[in-house]
Amino acid sequence: MSIPVITEQDLDELAALYPDLNFTDDERRAVLLEGQSRDINAAPGSGKTTLLATKLMLLGRKWNDERRGICVLSHTNVAREEIQRRLGSSAEGSRLLAHPHFIGTIHGLVNHFLAVPYLRSNGLEVDVIDNEIFSQRALAKAKSNWSLRTWMEQNVGVQPMVEGLIFKGPNLELASEGGRLPSEKAKTFPILQKIKRELAKSGIFRHADMFAFAEQHLEASPRLIKLMSQRFPLVFIDEMQDTSWEQERLLQLIFDDTVIIQRLGDINQRILVSEDGAKNLSFPKADALPISTSKRFGPTIAQVVASAQLSEVAVAGTGLDAHAPMLLIYPTEKVDKVISAFGVEVLKRFDDAAIQGGPVKALCARKQGDAKKAVAGRTLLDYWPALAQSPASATQLGRFWSLVTGAGTQTGETSLMGRTDEIRRALLLVLRAAKSQAVTNVTGGHQLLRRLSEAGIDVGKVRRLMRDLAMDTLSVAGEEGKKSLPSIIFWVVQPVLPAEMTEQNFNALEIFHLPDAPDVAVLKPNECAIDHEGRKFCVQIGSVASMKGETHLATLVLESLGHPSRRFDVQEALPVTAGLKERDKKISDGLLSQFRNLYVGLSRPTSFLCLAVNTERVSEECKSALINLGWVVSTVE
Repeated sequence: MSIPVITEQDLDELAALYPDLNFTDDERRAVLLEGQSRDINAAPGSGKTTLLATKLMLLGRKWNDERRGICVLSHTNVAREEIQRRLGSSAEGSRLLAHPHFIGTIHGLVNHFLAVPYLRSNGLEVDVIDNEIFSQRALAKAKSNWSLRTWMEQNVGVQPMVEGLIFKGPNLELASEGGRLPSEKAKTFPILQKIKRELAKSGIFRHADMFAFAEQHLEASPRLIKLMSQRFPLVFIDEMQDTSWEQERLLQLIFDDTVIIQRLGDINQRILVSEDGAKNLSFPKADALPISTSKRFGPTIAQVVASAQLSEVAVAGTGLDAHAPMLLIYPTEKVDKVISAFGVEVLKRFDDAAIQGGPVKALCARKQGDAKKAVAGRTLLDYWPALAQSPASATQLGRFWSLVTGAGTQTGETSLMGRTDEIRRALLLVLRAAKSQAVTNVTGGHQLLRRLSEAGIDVGKVRRLMRDLAMDTLSVAGEEGKKSLPSIIFWVVQPVLPAEMTEQNFNALEIFHLPDAPDVAVLKPNECAIDHEGRKFCVQIGSVASMKGETHLATLVLESLGHPSRRFDVQEALPVTAGLKERDKKISDGLLSQFRNLYVGLSRPTSFLCLAVNTERVSEECKSALINLGWVVSTVE
């Protein structure tokens, strides 16, 4: 079968199929009609993901091959869920949500088709792929060794290095995501190797390990490249700017030149990628198609966003200009009042209905740092010290429920197979907690059914339970579902429980306990309560990275001190935004990163953009220039 072609006639029919969408402009039509490998560089708020979902729907109407499918890869759950929601709204689109197609993350693709099958074929079961769990186990092993324990006590950089141990490359070389390893001749090196091997033998891995096993699989079985390329002749990659060189290189190994690959992203939002190998990244290529208009905001905010833009066609806003941008200037002693002052400004501009539909958020490029000599406004903690609180972690207590409800996946995998793996793992945790002899020495969820069968249990009942949980027919996300689930599990696994285990005792196992829900009146550490003239709401606070891909009603961009530039981002950007100077074309890598973070932050709001700067870091000339451009300039009292 040849890959279906989208025609002008197909686009003309879109208006009837999706009256809420508008793809009449030349840029978007060019993206929909493109049938060869191509990059698409899209402005923030351009509707890129919706455009991709629409293109997939059009292809789904014409796709007839039952053995070959479309592969859609994304880095964010938000983008993946939007694609799935759009496709699920039509019969043609729904066909792409099942075999032979794949919609998931790069990690999900690598795990499902390459790494996990390879490990199992070599006698290694996968118990869990989880960075946090691996870190905890590796650290526990390191602390039991005198040499490593002593080294960790003397050097604070050793612990993250131990926690981040990974396999790298087809030869499974030992490396670390948390720091530099000691020399191979050092006495601690073989100890680190032993920790990594033991955890691998137990089926405990970091996400990066799967890339190494996938690469080893491809090297051992070169025919896989042809098989993967035949299985997925058409590949879409969303949020391509967040793809690391390691991920891009592996995708190049997986798919050959016969595969049509279309990559979508915004190079100006590349803030999540490691600098390791970054110079090799190829997105976007010179012939990339642009989508330069944003539907999120109007021309005024677009002009501010464009001032922080580093490359490609300048962003243009086609939305409405609701409110003028604002510069909020604060004296050092008022730094912790900035977010509250912003909240009051929001109340002045919007009614309660608009605010409720929000969200309203404050963001900063850096959460914390060690620049003690610089004047306040260095990191998010200067503005909101409450973020330094460490709320009681529910990682262990809520592990069972996070797996059962699907909230525990790190890679965004939501296929039925992926959910079944999580359910299997959750049941294994329950049987371990109940001290069932049937799971003694069972290291992975995929050993579970075989062991239960050997113990004489009716695995048909177990499979039905797993299916119901994976498809959420038991509604375990709700309070009543959570209350009834332990008893349901008890009567399925009762034959392999200790003889003295009653239903009451089973239901009381700690693994079923839920972390205490906070009092509704108690604010989360990342919320600032605004109470002004009888009106109330909360401003949500976080890092730029945590809010990437979001759309806000109003956004406060808090200045921060860069590392290693040791310069303040908003201070550097304001003269450019005000038209007083052009950005230095020979900008350092440190400032380059800061401008990318600013670009992401500035492009979040639809209606109200506010920037905060210390009074010591903005000139009178700059204030006047901004006012002449229509800005509102105010000082925190």
